Amino acid sequence: MFGPLSFDESRKKSFSHDRETKCPLCTNQYNLKGELSFFCKHLFEDHRLVIEDVQNIENLHDYVNYWGNKFRTHNMEEIIPSIEVKETESTYYLLSSLLKEDKDLRHKLRLDEAMKVLEYERTDKSYIRQCLFCKLNYEGSRPDYLKHLSEQHNLQLGNPQNLVFVEELIEKISKKLSDLQCLYCGKIFPERSILKEHMRKKLHKRINPGDKEYDKYYIVNYLEVGKTWEAIQDEDDRYALPRGYDQNTDEEYSDWEDSQDDITCLFCVKKDTNINTLCLHMDGDHDFDFVEVTKSLDFYQKIKLVNYIRRQVHDKKCFFCDISCENVEEHLREEKHCKIPSVRTFDQPEYYFPTYENDAFLYYIDDVEENE
Repeated sequence: MFGPLSFDESRKKSFSHDRETKCPLCTNQYNLKGELSFFCKHLFEDHRLVIEDVQNIENLHDYVNYWGNKFRTHNMEEIIPSIEVKETESTYYLLSSLLKEDKDLRHKLRLDEAMKVLEYERTDKSYIRQCLFCKLNYEGSRPDYLKHLSEQHNLQLGNPQNLVFVEELIEKISKKLSDLQCLYCGKIFPERSILKEHMRKKLHKRINPGDKEYDKYYIVNYLEVGKTWEAIQDEDDRYALPRGYDQNTDEEYSDWEDSQDDITCLFCVKKDTNINTLCLHMDGDHDFDFVEVTKSLDFYQKIKLVNYIRRQVHDKKCFFCDISCENVEEHLREEKHCKIPSVRTFDQPEYYFPTYENDAFLYYIDDVEENE
């Protein structure tokens, strides 16, 4: 288990951070994209430090910098487990997920990277790809491409807003279809027409929820460290995904259809199909100017604020002072608490995900304009 890590070309990680990274224990610097093996060799031979599963750490640059800062104020020997090797009479130190701090760090970096990709794929309009089933050469956004596959060819992958690393997912599906392999059951057929008829009759134009090779592409799997989407779904059906359903019906994907969704006020039952009209209502009736109170927040923080407020109101708690109250709306009005708390209160990973399924307020956050 000791010594410089090695892995074949097919397993190498394509690190997104192509820059110089300083060794956490000395002044040596390495480009982790091209010099990972030299970096690991240096840690092992010069510092007797081994990083477990280093090639699969998301944003390795920030991971190394975190421990570098930690080692400047703490002795490595005091915080990292060590292993005595009798043959060499040497002590080696192992950075691994067995250490809770390391486990939490890996999870945070993994979640942050996935959310960055998710946001890019959600907003990028320059995606170009030929349809998997017809001659359409699609240009636009990835969610709309997935919508085309669903509506025109009945390929059900789940809600596009829950999917991440979409291009890699489509490549995987394309490869299976080219190999004449059923997406759901994995059976291989002699002809494309036979495969097509099998998937149609068996309702196999979808992904098997028990197939772990697809877990990477569903953002719910990044929510909590050490938990799969099934465990999270069992605990809270807010995180249920269409790919986990037993039946492949149109109703499961009705949220893909174009429609004017009713947007519900954050504080009362008032609904409107226009987000800006609803924001005028919240400003006038609840003294909550959404544009003003969120002007210092980034997109993710706005999402988390909305989900946090929804959760607090649902639990009959004031989202500002956290006091339980039977009538939250009355409390907010009397105490003038329709204002946001400190950012750290709601800027938590758990609020990345909707409190209510199909919360239309989240869909239109980017459309909110400053009202005259």
